[in-house]
Amino acid sequence: MASPIISVVIPTKSNLNGLKATAEALWNIDEERIELIVIDGGGCAATKEWLLDEQHRIAHMRSATDGGVYDAMNYGKECASGDWIWFAGAGDLPVQAAWQRFLETQTAESEDEQPGIHVFGVQTSEDREVGVPAHYPARWDESMIWRNTTHHQGVLYARTLIQAHRFDASLRVLADYALHLTLWSKHEPARVQDETWAVAASGGLSRKFDAGLYAEEWRFKRKTLRGWRKAIHPFWLTGKYLSKRFS
Repeated sequence: MASPIISVVIPTKSNLNGLKATAEALWNIDEERIELIVIDGGGCAATKEWLLDEQHRIAHMRSATDGGVYDAMNYGKECASGDWIWFAGAGDLPVQAAWQRFLETQTAESEDEQPGIHVFGVQTSEDREVGVPAHYPARWDESMIWRNTTHHQGVLYARTLIQAHRFDASLRVLADYALHLTLWSKHEPARVQDETWAVAASGGLSRKFDAGLYAEEWRFKRKTLRGWRKAIHPFWLTGKYLSKRFS
């Protein structure tokens, strides 16, 4: 059996249909070179039953009390054995052509030539929430200071890199954004890819544009930003919140 190239970590709780769709899409691409890791937050007997039925196709699974999405992501990445790690929600779907091209390049490019991060575009599902763009282009630049332009569904992390960092599990919604901003601020190199990697399902935590979301954004940005960008950010975040609320 071939060694896995990509480990996929999926936290889930009560979306069995979404989990099945994501898993089947990945298995249809390459069941041997894509490793599946599922962290079940519990509370759904049907999900537990399905995981047991499919355990021969899942590299690692854990059923435990729900500790939050980022706690699950931290746990899952430590179980990974692939060269790269992708974090997905139940219902997120890989774009088959992009995945196949990436898997093919891994046999031709040495590890020394690779950056620690690959950033791709992300498409959102047709039932996306109001105010959510249909497509997020691949970004790894100053735009992240102002908006959450780089989502984890469009990021492949080198296993050695992401295992050396942790998502801040005390953040309920934006720990991936916080980590990306920190890595960018520290000049972590990334290769920006001009293609779409995944279709993100609706219902994500960051799609609820309430006051708590922007309070959480300020909580980590005040530790990361410096100078005039930090000084004006409370006003910027207030403006973003009001714009979303009344749009």
